[in-house]
Amino acid sequence: MGTLIHLLSVFSQLSILGFGGGKGIIPQMHTDAVTTYRWVSSEQFTQFYTIGKLVPGPTTIFAALIGYAALPQRPLLGAAVATAAMFVPSSLMMIGFDSLEARFAASPWRTIVSRGLAPAIVGLVWSSVSTIARGAPSSVAAYVTSAVVVGLMLRTKINAPLLILLSGGVGVALLR
Repeated sequence: MGTLIHLLSVFSQLSILGFGGGKGIIPQMHTDAVTTYRWVSSEQFTQFYTIGKLVPGPTTIFAALIGYAALPQRPLLGAAVATAAMFVPSSLMMIGFDSLEARFAASPWRTIVSRGLAPAIVGLVWSSVSTIARGAPSSVAAYVTSAVVVGLMLRTKINAPLLILLSGGVGVALLR
């Protein structure tokens, strides 16, 4: 029962803090899942994140995989609790904020808050990159693959899931 309560607590808090996109909460999710509760290893976390990028929908759907791993005796229950905790609180919060949207549409504070949050969100995304990199293999082939993917992402319009699949193929071929 303790693990279920922790899953509910951790993912509910992350849900509320995940404004600006789920990438901003990845470092805290890593700390909770890997370091604090030891539900998964850093390598598993990175693998689950990658799977979350490949499936349709929000990346944070990989919370289900963490919940699945966290409760090996009842994995589907763990996955369901983590998923519900990850998405229900923020969804309810957005329903509430939506009712305020029209009321404050002309307020200068809307623009001020948006401009103020933008740099914080950029910082959170870079922090997420660093967190995910902790679980990645560290070899010359891995670094070259990463550099090529970054270059392609910045200079082409190749779809990110396609790059993930291609780099996964490279990983299978070179990093065994």
